[in-house]
Amino acid sequence: MTQTGRSGKGSCSAPLGNDMDGTHPCQLYIWDGIEKTLVARGKVFEAATILHGMELSEDEVKVTVEEVLVSFALVRMPTDEVYIVAQALQCFLTWPRDLDVFDPLVQTLKHTIY
Repeated sequence: MTQTGRSGKGSCSAPLGNDMDGTHPCQLYIWDGIEKTLVARGKVFEAATILHGMELSEDEVKVTVEEVLVSFALVRMPTDEVYIVAQALQCFLTWPRDLDVFDPLVQTLKHTIY
């Protein structure tokens, strides 16, 4: 089942199962038809295949937003609770895989600090 439209499930509810493996920092972008804009930083959950009771397609990933950079940017796949990036803080969202960019600097800094 491919996700389309909006999910009615709670975006900020705890995940079912163990999809916490394969997490890494990422930068989240939106595409406005002309350019990509960095709107948030967070974590991507590579092992996740289901979010809010809906199967993720191959071009979608589960993310959580940890830092909002552009508050009023519209999220690409809204839920009943989250329409803009400011509402997504500490929530789980479906994000287009091509607009989720691995953040190697953050990963390098984490390994250096620990």
